[in-house]
Amino acid sequence: MENRLNAAQLEDLIVEICAPWVQELGIKVLALDEATTQFIMPATEKILRHRGPDGGLVSGQALMAGSDTVSFLALSYLNGRFRNCVTVNMATNFMRPLPEGNVVYKVSVLSNGKRMATTRVDIFAEGSEKVATSSSGVFAYIED
Repeated sequence: MENRLNAAQLEDLIVEICAPWVQELGIKVLALDEATTQFIMPATEKILRHRGPDGGLVSGQALMAGSDTVSFLALSYLNGRFRNCVTVNMATNFMRPLPEGNVVYKVSVLSNGKRMATTRVDIFAEGSEKVATSSSGVFAYIED
């Protein structure tokens, strides 16, 4: 088994690499495993689409930014380091609205090659087993 990054090292990558507004999403590691990594995005006003009498809904923009972020973190975990990469494609399917609350991301790395990687991210309301949103991402490594 290769050396893996721990939760603190992954969270440090967010500060080192991501734009300030992505850092403000507050994404934290929940669980690290070779098959599936899990992250949480805490409920804050910044991720809400609107606020009505029954509360707010989490915005699609926040969910997609989170998917991209947790994908590179899962890849970094498996690689044992951050490999400089760019997002080539990300497809997101919104199946049900996410009510105001913490958001859980479950990331599966489908492929992780020399030059390209593919991830699948299932997104849930904390405490729910129903997938609300699912993303698939393709990433190109841009290292020599």
